[in-house]
Amino acid sequence: MEDISNIPIFFVVGRPRSGTTLLRTLFDAHPNVSFPPECQFIVNLFPKYGHITNWTEKDLLLFYNDLISQWLFDTWNMDYNKLKKSILLLAGNNSYGAICKVVYKQYTSLFEKGELLFIGDKNPGYAIYSKLLLKIFPEAKFIHIIRDYRDNFVSVKNVDFELPVPSLVVQKWKYFVKKFNKDSAIKPEAFHVIKYEDLANEPKLHMQQLCNFIGIEYNAIVFDFHEKKDEILKTYPPGYINTYHSNLMHKVNTGKIGVWKKQLSPLQIKLMDATAGKIAEQTGYPRIYTMFNLWINIIAFPGRLYAGLLYVSTIIVDKFPYKLRIAILIKGPLFLASLYLSIFNPKKMKEMQDVIIKRK
Repeated sequence: MEDISNIPIFFVVGRPRSGTTLLRTLFDAHPNVSFPPECQFIVNLFPKYGHITNWTEKDLLLFYNDLISQWLFDTWNMDYNKLKKSILLLAGNNSYGAICKVVYKQYTSLFEKGELLFIGDKNPGYAIYSKLLLKIFPEAKFIHIIRDYRDNFVSVKNVDFELPVPSLVVQKWKYFVKKFNKDSAIKPEAFHVIKYEDLANEPKLHMQQLCNFIGIEYNAIVFDFHEKKDEILKTYPPGYINTYHSNLMHKVNTGKIGVWKKQLSPLQIKLMDATAGKIAEQTGYPRIYTMFNLWINIIAFPGRLYAGLLYVSTIIVDKFPYKLRIAILIKGPLFLASLYLSIFNPKKMKEMQDVIIKRK
């Protein structure tokens, strides 16, 4: 087994609907990067396997079985038999990080590849796990893509990713920004922030900067990703790409910038501006409404409180035993989403159920 423990890894983080999938696709199109679809298996399996340094065949089999049962892992294009054989070759002294890197290597991209020089992973949730990921991969680097919180809300609302409550969505956005800023202060050279709007406006310039940050040679071929649209459509369930990631069918463009100006009401903007607070200006997104308004803050409070409770509950659940933690993390969000859709958008609920059935 080729030793790939020295191949560096980097992570793309950011709020859902902020451009993380676009960045992941751009890097996946690079001939020297392995960058599979998102699956939070590194964090999920760490409590159970992170302490192991001398792996037995039994450990590796258990790891493999837990791995393939992870939510979204079935979206990875790979030969499971080959994956299992590769994992079983790792018996003996190996770090948890090295085991994980072997998994990444087995991913088969839609794009042509040369020598594997870098590994990438994209998951919005990793924004709150950067310390853990640095513990597993000391060489890791992080790219945080951030988008105007008002456009982010519009996108979330249009695809029913989360409860479309303005203060709830923006409070989560705010948590991500503050957490990333706090962690990046510990090791600034390992963290980089890019605005979605900058990437969309000047893709070549900012992709070059991102490649320089990672330490990989820039290759303009990454912008041809949309030429693989037929293969991309076949990889996912029918309707999934057109519903959630239609931009992957086209060149990088600015069509989704500033849509909030036409789609949001003054009340919604006030609620979001009040929730974002000064963080808005600090991240380069000036508020329209900056004066304190007691009534607006009262209306925004329930959503902000709920976001805070979700954040705290995530920290608490992380301390739970492996099986209980996984059950909550996977079934909890699906239950809340199903409950909301069944009440407010039954048609979308039916579409989501159809996608789940087709994936099975």
